[in-house]
Amino acid sequence: MAAARPSLSADHYSCSVCLDVLKKPVTIPCGHNYCLDCINDYWDQSDSVGVYLCPQCRRSFNVRPELNRNTILTEIIEKLKAAGSDVALSQSYAGPEDVPCDVCPGRKRRAVKTCLTCMASYCESHLQPHREFEALKKHKLVEPNGNLEEKICEKHLRALEVFCRTDGTCVCLLCVATEHKSHDTVTPEEERAGRQCQLAKVNEKLRRRIKEKEKRLVDIKESIVKIQRSAEKELQEHEETFTFLIQTIETLRSVVIEKVRDHERREVRKAKELMEQLEKKIKDLKKRDTELAELSQTEDHIHFLQNYPSLCVPLSDGVSSNITVNSDFLPETLKKNLSDLKRQLKEMSGGEFVKSSETSGLGVTTPSYLLMNMSRNSFLQYACQITLDLNTVHRRLQLTEQGTRVMCSEIEIPYPDHPERFDWCTQVLCREALSGSRYYWEVEWSGDGVVIGVTYKGIKRKGKSDECCIGSNNISWRLLCFAPNWVKEGPPPYRVGVFLDCPAGTVSFYKVTDTMTLLFKHRASFKEPLYPGFRIKLNSNMKICPLNSSGR
Repeated sequence: MAAARPSLSADHYSCSVCLDVLKKPVTIPCGHNYCLDCINDYWDQSDSVGVYLCPQCRRSFNVRPELNRNTILTEIIEKLKAAGSDVALSQSYAGPEDVPCDVCPGRKRRAVKTCLTCMASYCESHLQPHREFEALKKHKLVEPNGNLEEKICEKHLRALEVFCRTDGTCVCLLCVATEHKSHDTVTPEEERAGRQCQLAKVNEKLRRRIKEKEKRLVDIKESIVKIQRSAEKELQEHEETFTFLIQTIETLRSVVIEKVRDHERREVRKAKELMEQLEKKIKDLKKRDTELAELSQTEDHIHFLQNYPSLCVPLSDGVSSNITVNSDFLPETLKKNLSDLKRQLKEMSGGEFVKSSETSGLGVTTPSYLLMNMSRNSFLQYACQITLDLNTVHRRLQLTEQGTRVMCSEIEIPYPDHPERFDWCTQVLCREALSGSRYYWEVEWSGDGVVIGVTYKGIKRKGKSDECCIGSNNISWRLLCFAPNWVKEGPPPYRVGVFLDCPAGTVSFYKVTDTMTLLFKHRASFKEPLYPGFRIKLNSNMKICPLNSSGR
């Protein structure tokens, strides 16, 4: 039997403040031992002024006790340190995350091993028998485990030592001899070895997925940078336009103010000159009135007869009492230009240019302001074919090319009467009812102008009112196309694309070139199917463009 090594309970050499081996041990009057620094710090931080408590027994001292080193305990600890590794001096009590010793009385110390044979956990001191006695050395020791109940058979209260492949569960030896007798059983180690290979494959697959996700994350971050750069570039490109627009408006404002003020000064000056003339005339008239009154009162007949002829001669008026307030402060051309500018700005500010968003190939949301110039191919996937409805066409509209082209003239065509035919607005609707999805079509127009839009079927067909005109009521939406506004785009015909997004509740109108330039967008809650519709001005014509994968 091995010679016994020196041993000492941890309660005798540990500090209850730091839970570690005593350093410079001191003893206070109640007999408890602490590290010199620990007890000083404890009393320095105490909330009770003038009262000093023992951290263990809570005995109080009105006067701070004098601390003297415990030389005997110091020597014992030094000897234990020199005695060898079997004496654990650095043990501490079990914390919340530690497995406690099942043998320690009172306050538990941290376990260093768990015995699967004893089904108990031991601190270093209580583990010594397993290290010294031959019978206990055969026990199976593992790292501390706090879930020993999971390793015990609920039925036989014995350790789980076998894995049953048939039922896929761990069992004890009694289970193997009874209900699992004919089952495929192996040791946990053997089953673990097989599943370890599977786990490696799962880990490899997981690592590949992590790499894929990390790459996707990098791509998205790069997309964000590209989006931000594109937004910055877009803003820089338009900043010059807005600066020019602001300067132009400021210049125009100054011109208008100067013209109005100049007109005001001129007219006020005329009015003041007239006032001065009238005031002088009033003064002369009052003087004559006084002279006449004096003459009528005189008793000198000779004086009366001598002055009467001159005083009775009417004074010449010489002043026009009429003044015309001229409200034409500005030339008609300038007034019309300002009115057109105001209307156009109202249309721009009233429309929702961009509130929707599209999804790029990377699955990230592209800011809608970047969609104002999109590739035409982005819309062709929603291309639909529409045809003009002969039953709705106004008699001054002539359909040609199998109902895809319409032109307006003063000559009426004898179409048969029909309740859906427009009799005042030179309009025509399409046969197709569009709802629940996304649709795209294109038209070409030339002449004085056209109206392109969509409407509910319930739009009025008879009579002269806004209820009959596409875009002039709350059941239809339109884009106004006037020739003077399109001249700068080049010679006709002009092409317009219409994108109807029923799920999003938007209808957008685009100028069609290599890119799609957003002209106007309406947002509404579409409650009924929509019909494409058109109003054609006199001497104008429009054609529905056939679309396929190439856009022609």
